[in-house]
Amino acid sequence: MTMEYEFPAKFDIIIVGTGIVESILSAAASRIGKQVLHIDENEYYGGQWSSFNLEAILKLKDNTTLEKDNSCISEESNLYHFGNNIYDIKDIEYKFHVLSNVTNEDVIDEGKEVENNPSDEIWSEDSLLKVSRKFNIDLVPKLQYARGDFVELLISSNIARYSEYRSVSRILTWYNNNLEFLPCSRSDVFANTKVSVVEKRILMKLFTSVNSEETENYENKTFKQFLTDKKLTPNLIHYVLYGISMSSEDTPCEKGIQRVKRFLNSLGRFGKMPFLFSMYGSGEIPQAFCRLSAVFGGVFALAQSLQGFNVSENKFKSIKIRDKKIEAENLVMGIKNVPKQFLRSNKIEYISRCVLITQQSILKSEKEHLTLMFYPPENGKPFVTLIELGSLTGTCPKNLFLVHLIAKQVNSPKEDFSTLIENLFTQNRENLSEKENKKPLILWSMYFSIPNSNNVELVEGLPGNSFVCPGPDTDLDYDFSVHVAKKMFEEIYPEADFLPRAPDPEEIVIGDYDNEETSETEHKVD
Repeated sequence: MTMEYEFPAKFDIIIVGTGIVESILSAAASRIGKQVLHIDENEYYGGQWSSFNLEAILKLKDNTTLEKDNSCISEESNLYHFGNNIYDIKDIEYKFHVLSNVTNEDVIDEGKEVENNPSDEIWSEDSLLKVSRKFNIDLVPKLQYARGDFVELLISSNIARYSEYRSVSRILTWYNNNLEFLPCSRSDVFANTKVSVVEKRILMKLFTSVNSEETENYENKTFKQFLTDKKLTPNLIHYVLYGISMSSEDTPCEKGIQRVKRFLNSLGRFGKMPFLFSMYGSGEIPQAFCRLSAVFGGVFALAQSLQGFNVSENKFKSIKIRDKKIEAENLVMGIKNVPKQFLRSNKIEYISRCVLITQQSILKSEKEHLTLMFYPPENGKPFVTLIELGSLTGTCPKNLFLVHLIAKQVNSPKEDFSTLIENLFTQNRENLSEKENKKPLILWSMYFSIPNSNNVELVEGLPGNSFVCPGPDTDLDYDFSVHVAKKMFEEIYPEADFLPRAPDPEEIVIGDYDNEETSETEHKVD
């Protein structure tokens, strides 16, 4: 929408920011017939949940928020500026680990490697940038449990038709200094050669009985203690604790069992593995909800210069844009858009992130895999989730791989991922040992930190009828975001249904051909 567009003077709800929670709310409100204005200062959807091509993500370092004067404007004392720099992405650092350009001499120098593997290309900074648009690099990559709340919402609301998904094809873990397959189903367990016959029986017994397990005697004990008491061997404990339940040594028993149930219940619904990934990147998902909102009349405006919002008698009254006031009954903001004076003085926790472009998979195979890997905590380093994507996901060019590393930040992103990168990758071509030659070569890397606003009291003193959506979190999926959006929707519209099923295009009948007096659009819904 262009800057010259004249907005209506009043809406039912104004939503500032296009993150996942804001976009779910937008779709839910529009779906029940509310007039929605959904607006963003960015030129793209998703905010800190977005995806970028390679060239665009390099500019992220230049787009950090400038310090804003969030005090009230003197001539209009009830106007508050949108935005803060507290929830900015920070510590952005990227590097090309290849030559800026490739010459004939470089090709000759690399000739031996190419001869040994004819499918290899000699990539340079220039050649990577030439295929920039074939990359879709997520700031916050997500996988979805096949029977998770998010997938159920996609199906029940019929939003699934606005996006495509692929199944994770293998799950790996790091154990005893080696990459190993995670046995997560009956067939996996019995096919695993590193699990003895006795261990297979123990593991299958746990899988079949976990839904009926009683945890009364483990209220103050850890999940690891529970697994130890079930006579699981150290390698089985590793598989279940760090892989299937994605837990740590201090995870409470009840929470660990819930996570195992969630994992096992998602097996077999959409393929062998329990996880789905959004084609073309997770940044497509907020847009899917925005599309539904637009179908039902939501008004969208990107690249808008927002001046602030007005408050009257401690209630939100209107937003101001291009010197025009637009009123609404409710205001919803992403945490990045909240004026600084309303933010709680929390100690901000961060998510460590790293993105790599490599020329081969961490574990070679005859076919391309969508890989999920769990790297356990060690030597003060955090638990790391690794997601490796190939060209079949629509996120990178053919013969290249996009690797995402995600962890709760302990030190800096570089420090948090240093051990993993040393064990799984190599960063230069010179003086490589035979073992290092088998590791994926990093062509490009990027490190950054994103504020983690999961389960945090974010704001205080906000005027009534205004609501705040959290930003990214370290959860593997969007289930927490669905929970937040639904709770907020029920608070704003307590009598309404949350995202009822939308009709398919073929179910919409224009007019009534049997009754000339009927001219309104009818929605035929099964």
